[in-house]
Amino acid sequence: MAPRILSMPRIGISAPIGVSTVPGGVLTPPNDVKTVGIWRDGAALAADQGTTLLAGHVNMIGQGNGALFNLALMRPGDIIHTSDDAGRTTVWRVTRVVERPKADGVEESVLDGPTGPRRLAVVTCGGELTYDNGVGDYADNIYLYADAVA
Repeated sequence: MAPRILSMPRIGISAPIGVSTVPGGVLTPPNDVKTVGIWRDGAALAADQGTTLLAGHVNMIGQGNGALFNLALMRPGDIIHTSDDAGRTTVWRVTRVVERPKADGVEESVLDGPTGPRRLAVVTCGGELTYDNGVGDYADNIYLYADAVA
């Protein structure tokens, strides 16, 4: 089995793809900030249709910057690569990168799942970092969207 990898050359990222869990209805990336996670209910990496959702930490105390620390620096037209368990690579072209307040909830289209148009959604935290009882939280999420390149 080949390793699953997310590669974003523009920001110098090559990160393993693990699994994101959804405890209590909250999409949660893998504990290792250098790994991104795929949402199990989304489209698989090698799917022909649907939205593949990847999520990762921006950073974490004790681990430093995460794989998606510079996600907000990606721009429309940038190229991304993903590889699946069989080593098949998909090339993606970024269509947009947006910052959205967490208070507005999750941008619903990232949860489109295995049906509909083929695309990639990558999500991490962003915006202002605030602390409540010593626990840090970011005010926003960064959403990157990309279409498969034929």
